[in-house]
This record gives sequence, structure tokens and C-alpha cells, in this order.
Amino acid sequence: MNFSWWSFALQAANFLILVWLLRRFLFKPVSAIVARRKEEIARGVAEASAEKQRALNLQCELEAQRAGIEAERRKAIEEQGAQLAAERMKMLDEARADAEKIRNQATMQLSEERATATQELFSRTIELAVNLAERLLRGLAFPSIEHAFLTRVLDYLDRLPAEERAALVAHLGETALVVTTAHPLDAQEEAQWREQLGKRIGAGGDIKFNSDPALIAGAEITLPSAVLRFSWRDALTTAAREINRNEHAG
Repeated sequence: MNFSWWSFALQAANFLILVWLLRRFLFKPVSAIVARRKEEIARGVAEASAEKQRALNLQCELEAQRAGIEAERRKAIEEQGAQLAAERMKMLDEARADAEKIRNQATMQLSEERATATQELFSRTIELAVNLAERLLRGLAFPSIEHAFLTRVLDYLDRLPAEERAALVAHLGETALVVTTAHPLDAQEEAQWREQLGKRIGAGGDIKFNSDPALIAGAEITLPSAVLRFSWRDALTTAAREINRNEHAG
């Protein structure tokens, strides 16, 4: 087989022409298409990345908003719970205050009622005691006992200071002196009373005599400016008043 340089040169030229033709009419358009496609793909990838980033940012914003909403919800729940607790505590305090007020009022009313009942019972007891003492003294009283009270009256007048005695008889001439005894006095007893009183206060004959069984025993001397009481009735009244005074003072 003989090697022909002309054939080799012709084939090489044909090959070079083919390569030039392929490069010019095939490789360049294809390269341009591929480059455009790459740019489109790169742009799509960039846009997809941007969309993904925007989606991630939006998701982050939504999650932040959701977290904020949840925090606000929890805060609102806590504030509402605290407000409800405060109102409940206020209602409990008001209920306790009302209950304490009612209890104090009830206690005060009970104390007042108890004190009133005690006072009524005490007063009733004193009244019964006075009535009982009065009945006993009435059983012991007799007409001649008035003489003993005359002695008490005279002893009182004898011990009375001169100024006080003068004040008692200052207007005696204008009105009569009245002697009231529990039992009526006979003429002799009246004369004795008139004589003894006349010596001490100068009443003379201007003396009137009355009787009052309510005195039980004793006498009352009615002067223009005073009444001298020397009776068991007065003694019982004074004793009851003193007992009441001591009870209130205690």
C-alpha cells in the first residue's frame, strides 16, 4: 500500500474544513444556547433562592408574630388572673369585714340585752327585797314605836349646826310645821311632840299632825324649806338607791 501525501493533505484539509464548519455552525450556536440556558438556570436558581429566603423570612416573621401573640395572650391571661384574684380577695375582705361587723353588732346587742336583762333582774330583785322588808317591818311596826322616832328627830335637831337650824325655821311663821307619822298620834303624844319641837325650833302651837301608813313606821317633819324624813319607808328607799348606785359604780 503506497502512502500518498496528496491524499493525506486533502483529507487533512477536508477535516479542518469540517471542524471549522462544525465550530462555526454547530458549536457556537450550541454554546450560546447552553450559555443562555445556564444563565436562565442560574437566574431561576437565584430567584428560587430569593423566594426561599423570602419564605424563610416570612416564616420567621410569622413565628415571631405568633410568639408575640402567645406572649400577649399569656400576659393577658396572667393580668386577668391577677385581676380576678384581686377582686376575689377584695370580695373576701369585704365579706370578712361584713361578717365581723355583723358579729360585733350581734355581740354588742347581746351584751346590751344581757345588761338590760341583768339590770331588770337586779331591779326586780331589789324591788322584791324591799317589798319583803316592808312586809316584815310592817309586821314589826306598832303605834307606840313613833316615840322612838321622836327621840331620833330631837337628837338630829340637837346636833344640827345653828346656821342650818336657822335656815330651817327662817320662814316658819308664814306656814305651819307639819308632822306626819305612820300611825295616828293621840292627844298626849301630839302634846309631847309639840312641846319638844317648840323647844328646838320655836314652832309653838302652829303644828299640824297627819298620818300616812306608807311610812310603815316613823315620821316626816315638813318645814317651809325642807322635809326631814325619819321613817322605815325612807330607809328602804335610801337602801335601794344606794344598792343601785353601788351596782352601777361597780
